[in-house]
Parts: sequence; C-alpha cells; structure tokens
Amino acid sequence: MEFLSGNFLCETIVPKEELIVSRTDLKGNITYANETFAQISGYEIDELLGKTHNIVRHPDMPKKVFENLWETIKSGNMWQGEIQNCRKNGEIYWVKTTIHPNFDHIGNIISYDAIGEDISSQIELKNQQNLLVEQSKSAAMGEMISMIAHQWRQPLQAVSILIQKLPLLKMVDGEISDELLEDVVCQVGSQLDYMSKTIDDFRDYFKPNKKKEEVYIKDVVNKCIDFLGYLFKLNSIKINYQNSSTSSLKIYLNELVQVFVNLIKNSCDAMLENNIENRVINISSYENDDYLFIEFEDNAGGIKSDVITKIFDPYFSTKSNKNGTGLGLYMSKTIIEEHSGGKIDVYNTSFGAKFVIKLPLK
Repeated sequence: MEFLSGNFLCETIVPKEELIVSRTDLKGNITYANETFAQISGYEIDELLGKTHNIVRHPDMPKKVFENLWETIKSGNMWQGEIQNCRKNGEIYWVKTTIHPNFDHIGNIISYDAIGEDISSQIELKNQQNLLVEQSKSAAMGEMISMIAHQWRQPLQAVSILIQKLPLLKMVDGEISDELLEDVVCQVGSQLDYMSKTIDDFRDYFKPNKKKEEVYIKDVVNKCIDFLGYLFKLNSIKINYQNSSTSSLKIYLNELVQVFVNLIKNSCDAMLENNIENRVINISSYENDDYLFIEFEDNAGGIKSDVITKIFDPYFSTKSNKNGTGLGLYMSKTIIEEHSGGKIDVYNTSFGAKFVIKLPLK
C-alpha cells in the first residue's frame, strides 16, 4: 500500500484515511501533509507546509529522542517510536510513527516520509492503569503497616511486662540480683530481635522487585501463612495447606506474595463479616499439564452471583464496611497475568468461594 508518491511503502492494518502522513526535506521542513495530520494537529495544511515538526513538538519530549531520530534516518535507516505532540490549541496527543528516508537512483537521501497513527487513547489507558498500580501500592503499604503493628503488639507487651517486673521485684525483695537483671535483659533482647526480623521480612517481601526468582511454591505459601499468623490466632481461623507440587518455577516473588496475602485477608474479612463460627481456609497447590495450580477456599458462604463477575474490576468492593479500596483483586489479576500466561478465576463451591491461580511451570 503506497501512501506517498515517493518510495515509502508501509503495510498496516490502520485504514489509510486514519493515518497521519507527512514528507520533509533534508532540513526537516514539511513539504507534504495529509488531511489527517491537519485535523489532529489543529493546523491548516498551509500552516504546516514549510514548517518543521517543531510546530507540533511538545516541550516535555526529551531532546535525546529527536537526536536519536535524526541520527538514525540520516544514516539511511528507518526510525520508529512514540512521540508526544501538541495541538494548535495546546492539547496533547500521542503518535506512534515510522520515519523512512527516500533515496534517488544513485542512493542519495532526498527526503523523509513519516507515517503514524494516533495512540492518545492507548496512552491515556496506560496512564490510568499506572495510577491504579500506584494506588494499589499505597493500599498494600497500609496493609503492611497494619500487619507489622499486629506482629509487634505481643512482643511490645512482653517487653513492657519485663520492664515493669524490675521495680516490682525491687520493691518486694529490696534488691535486684545480677542473675535476674541478666535474664530480663536477655528476654527483652530476644523480643527486640523478633521485632527487627519482622521488619526485615516485610521489607524484603513487599519492596518493588521486577526480577523473576526461582522458588518452590510451598515456600511462598508457607511464608504468607507466617506473615498472617497473628491474624489467624486473633480470629480463630484454621489454615489447612496441602501441597503436591515438586517443581520449581520462576515468578515475581514479592508480587505473588502480595496476591496470596490479599486473597487470604479477603477470606478472613468475609468470615468475620458473615459471623462464621468455625472459620477455615483451605489452601492447596498441585501440578497438572505443565501448569501449577494454587487454590484458596474459605467457608465464608461464597460470593453473590450478581457480583462475582465484577470482583476483578477496579474500584469494585464487596466489603460493606467501605474499608475496601476495590483495587486488591484487580491488581492481583494484573500481577498473575504478568506471569507469562498466568490466570486467576473464582467460583462458588458448597464450602464457600474458591480462587484458583494457574501459572505456567515453563
């Protein structure tokens, strides 16, 4: 499909009338602009001709992008990239463009053709998704702080009791022996070491990390169960975990931990909200046809049929106390899908709600 009278040929699935097409001379002056270019930029074609593309250049675009662009096409090669432009009225638009040099019969560059498509809506969607990610990270940080607070509550109480023990014993016995003092100091140190380890654990498992690590799933699940041990004890929740997986797999470890923790906490919240007496969460991991499956099932009564198809939507929450951000399951789905074809589903069983995560082993 030929768009210009020169030798720039481009195969594309975008309709010809929607393409932004232009030609420039060796100095970058526009010698041809199609109607789509004029419409999207807000300029008349006559206003574009004779000008450089700086007329629509957005000031936020890095200079290095255009330096690389010119270096590439002047050397006779094709350049492709995404460019942020500015309309005549000041509005922003994005173009995915390809620029190709044209040659004469002896191989000299005589002009440059550019053909592009408007990707403003795609960039806007990407920006919205990035905003959701940041909001989810903030929510996860709040969850992490809450977990640390619960994990610290018991050792802090122990330290408080130990410290109060000293003046009481002195008042009763009249003095404090070196052995007693050493014992108290040792116990306080032990509690402080535990608190320090808690911080290290949460920092390691919740800090951003986009490098895949090779792990065994049982270690990841057991770590999550350890994280939430206070929650299970506080709310009398029984955890049953069965694993038959023996293969390792490469995953984004920290992100997957967040998914597991979110699913488990959601189950805990649902059981409390529904006043379930004998609270149980069943977790299982197994392999089937080169895939790893991890299942989380609670006995909270399941998810209502009119909302179960919406729970992975952003900002949708089933929590009646309005404490839910509506981002946890959305981000969980996003994270799982980042794992090379991973998938997460949910359905109701006779026991309650079951979330099933499917991850490729290879």
